[in-house]
Amino acid sequence: MIGVSSATVRNWVKTGYLTPAAQRPLVFLEDDALRLKATILSGSLSRLRSRANKSRSDATITPTEYSRLPESVSAIERIACTVRQNGLPLPETMYVASLRVMELHGEVIRTPGARMGDFESLHSWKRHAVRDEFEIWRKTLCLDDRHDGYELVYSSVEPTGEMDFLGLLYQSLCKEGSKYNSGSYYTPTHIVEEALKQSDFAGTSFLDPCCGTGSFLLSAAIVLKLRPNQIYGVDSDEIAVRIACMNLLLAFPIYNTKPQVRCLDALTEFATGEMFCDTNSFLDSVDFVATNPPWGAIRNSHRKSEAIFGSAEAFSLFLRKAMRLLRDGGRLSFLLPESILNIKTHASIRAFLLENSKIVRIRKLGRVFSGVFSGVVRIDLIKGCPEPDWRVIIDDPGRGSDELEQARFMQNPDCTFDIGLKNSDERILRQLYAIDHLTLARNAKWALGVVTGNNKKFLCRVPEPGMEPIFRGSDVSEFMLNQPQSYIHFESGVFQQVAKEEMYRASEKLIYKFISNSLVFAYDDKRNLTLNSANILIPSIPGISIKVALGFLNSAVFQFIFKKRCSTHKVLRGDIEKLPFPRLTAERSANIEVLVDAIRNGEDKREALEQEIFTIFQLSEDDIRIVKATVKGR
Repeated sequence: MIGVSSATVRNWVKTGYLTPAAQRPLVFLEDDALRLKATILSGSLSRLRSRANKSRSDATITPTEYSRLPESVSAIERIACTVRQNGLPLPETMYVASLRVMELHGEVIRTPGARMGDFESLHSWKRHAVRDEFEIWRKTLCLDDRHDGYELVYSSVEPTGEMDFLGLLYQSLCKEGSKYNSGSYYTPTHIVEEALKQSDFAGTSFLDPCCGTGSFLLSAAIVLKLRPNQIYGVDSDEIAVRIACMNLLLAFPIYNTKPQVRCLDALTEFATGEMFCDTNSFLDSVDFVATNPPWGAIRNSHRKSEAIFGSAEAFSLFLRKAMRLLRDGGRLSFLLPESILNIKTHASIRAFLLENSKIVRIRKLGRVFSGVFSGVVRIDLIKGCPEPDWRVIIDDPGRGSDELEQARFMQNPDCTFDIGLKNSDERILRQLYAIDHLTLARNAKWALGVVTGNNKKFLCRVPEPGMEPIFRGSDVSEFMLNQPQSYIHFESGVFQQVAKEEMYRASEKLIYKFISNSLVFAYDDKRNLTLNSANILIPSIPGISIKVALGFLNSAVFQFIFKKRCSTHKVLRGDIEKLPFPRLTAERSANIEVLVDAIRNGEDKREALEQEIFTIFQLSEDDIRIVKATVKGR
């Protein structure tokens, strides 16, 4: 009813936003739930609205990155305004807009002044294939001929050179919640064309299993010079499929046959039953599969795949399905979130790709979709077992091009695609881990900072009587804490989540930034509290004191390892536990502790500490130069 997870509801109960009618299990009165929903929608509880599930978002965004022409965006926004003001339904709106586009291309003539729903008023069809598509589509709709809004939409569609004007309009009218649920964010044309141009394609069949309104299909026609009977598309969105058909009909004006695009679920229906009249005809047969698959959107009907493949990610399932459809030697090009490169959750699909394909290229594209924070990579591959010395091209606009051995990825923990790692970097990392060392795994205690559930309610910037400081991630600097910006009455029972109080009150502990692209650790012996953006570590490595551990954790060497091995914007326990703490003599340990104390007291001893650690790891001058350059560029 509200569009949030059950975990969020439990947190709202704990923080007093929602009162249950019964506790075990939690049960709510319908009136209370509806009242809370109304309060959230009214904006008076903006904090809850901002945390509510994106799947219920009614916002719309014009994806300007999908357009090549600024005038198209202006026209789209005028149409979208008309649709909103008149409350027009999406299917009927897209039918009307599509009809107008076809009229502008000379495919049909509409009798002036005719009712929008009068199909017989459409005449002089150039191709029966176009007429058939509209006739079938019209029968599925409920066009209200009395509504002037449709005429306004029709007249607002003007001639444009936009390759997929209808797709741009459709994405602009779709609610963000709908796009979030389906993982549907359309790909800018220049990115699609680049993928196909770099494919070295030499075949006769092209498939997009998540084709949307047909951006990849259109590029297959234009860039790969394929004919309509060589281009196949599948999508579960009925409106998108209809638009894709219209786009292909326009792309091939001399052909008078229905495009080979179908509304199906590519994971469960395509190539597993009767399709295109020949059951399973696509398995192990397609020359080239290219697409931008859904990210993170997975339906219940696909849940059984999670148990089989170890992942609930939709793009993982589409990758596996695409590999099943490709012939041996066939090519694949997928746009994927950067997280596929190194997040442990995706280890199984990385292993699958490494074992069953020759990865040709991994290209970093950055953030390319409106409303999507994740960076994007493109992975190109050839189906088939890789040779031992197969090399992968790494394209990074910020660093240029490089080549890495694919076998290296298989040897990495969780098959990580460490594409930011040059050969010189790998050599240095081998050197660092060759030193006899210990790690924090099973040699530390960890704790999350306080999750209040409502910072505005519990925190003050000016302390009131009985309050104590509580430190955020922004209050954490290397080696020491800054002045606190927040204060709190600590009552563990009223907060959403707290660690054992003994962790906060430890006589010595390290506090580190959780959201950070580098390691930032501070020492605390004042028994201070922290919020969940500042987590707690109490190391207990044999022979290494907490201050010595602090020195290593803030060192250039550990920053280098973190940047090259982790490459995330979060400092995760699993990553910190892999850092190599060298076994030290008592003399070296004491020397490092003296330097750390001096730094904490404001003395300029940072370079001396770095040199000591460089010496311990036996790094050459060239290695030190690479480490420093990497850390400086962080």
